Amino acid sequence: MASKRKVKFSLQYKITALIFTLLIITLSSIVYYYMSMNWKSSITEMKNSGMRAAKNLGALWPVASSKSGVNWTVYESYMNQFVQIDKNIILMAIIDGKGDMRAAVINTPLIKDKFSSLKLTDDKYQTAKLIADTPVDDCLKVVGNIKIKEKSVGLAKLVIKFSKYGVYRTQNFMILNTSILAIVILLVGFIGAWYLAKYISTNFNIIVAGMRKVAEGNLDVEVDVKSNDEVGVLADDFNRMIVELKQKVRIKDAFETVADGLKDMEGIKKAYKTLTFQEMTDKMMKGYAPIAGPNDTKAIFIFIDISSLMNYAYDLMSEELKVIIEKLIEKISMTALEYQGAVFKVTEKYILLSFGYPFSHDDDMKRALISTAEIRKELVALVKAKLTMGYNVEDFAVNFIMVGGNVTKNFVDKLTIDKYSVIVDYLNFASKYGGKKQYSTDIYASEDIADGTAKLATYDRVDSVAMPEGGTVELMKLKGTKF
Repeated sequence: MASKRKVKFSLQYKITALIFTLLIITLSSIVYYYMSMNWKSSITEMKNSGMRAAKNLGALWPVASSKSGVNWTVYESYMNQFVQIDKNIILMAIIDGKGDMRAAVINTPLIKDKFSSLKLTDDKYQTAKLIADTPVDDCLKVVGNIKIKEKSVGLAKLVIKFSKYGVYRTQNFMILNTSILAIVILLVGFIGAWYLAKYISTNFNIIVAGMRKVAEGNLDVEVDVKSNDEVGVLADDFNRMIVELKQKVRIKDAFETVADGLKDMEGIKKAYKTLTFQEMTDKMMKGYAPIAGPNDTKAIFIFIDISSLMNYAYDLMSEELKVIIEKLIEKISMTALEYQGAVFKVTEKYILLSFGYPFSHDDDMKRALISTAEIRKELVALVKAKLTMGYNVEDFAVNFIMVGGNVTKNFVDKLTIDKYSVIVDYLNFASKYGGKKQYSTDIYASEDIADGTAKLATYDRVDSVAMPEGGTVELMKLKGTKF
């Protein structure tokens, strides 16, 4: 029996980890999306603000113009109001088409606080020119055209430099709020996931506990799972399975009781009578095999080829081989009784089992296959046990040959005996060219047996074996069983 598997990472932890991971991924995606959108929106707003300022300054031309030229003080006064309103503006400057600085407003406190690397001079326009031309980290430069109808000015440009620290503050504030919200959501999600996983795993554990009891042989089990999901359906199916299993066990027990009674009475008597009759008549009519008639009893015959064992004198056999032979004969007898077949004949070459005579059942072919597989399994286990313990077992081959045939006047019909003989001859001839084995045992069947038991087993085709009076037998070899 396989060792009991131990739980290393329970289903409750797995479900909790899965839900918690999904929550983290979802929240991270949402936070990243909104942070990116907020950043893009803030940068876009700065650019739009610069464009609006350029447009508004362009509208001052009628007020700022005079016969003596452009009054740049008006522009500076207006730009100063912009700087007062938007504390993130470092510089606002108007540069004419020749590149000369015409008007400028500098946010000196902001520069001293955040941009100490920028050098302030006494010349305002020189400082403005330096700030406008120098690339500065954490700054956004926006340039817009101003409509000034003055030939000496040419195409004027408004240069605005925004500090990004305001955007950083907004982002940090958003990160703080989002983090608090995310922590709350994750905490609630973790608690919810934990109890959901506990609820699911608890129901599964109830079913598993019931299955363990059944495995230990206790069929008085009923799992109580109050759930309307798939787990509840599974629990109902489990309870229904237990009820059906109990019924099958009761039927099996009743059948075994009846079968045991038959074995102890008429069944054993009938089988013994058949075997005794065969032994007596074989001495008088050795090798007799009549031709089957249309009204003869059909049966499934299992020839257990023991000819290789008869090559040894019993007193010269090893004790290990003697034990194997004794156990094999015991297994053959008990299995034939268990499946209500009969030991029909015993010769120096084979032991013959029959299913269908003297006991007839609708599923005799199935009984024959199962009993043959069980006998072979026991034989293999016996030999392997001896080899594992280091004993020496003589080379031998015990093959099982299943054919359909007839019982004529309490004898196996001639066609069945011929089938067995040609198959054994074929196998003996083929074994001479095969690899040397310490022991070999296989189950062979005629094609009709293979077709009749196709739902229970799979076969490989071996060859077409020629019959002495014409025709062939399609020989099949058992590949595997489905029971």
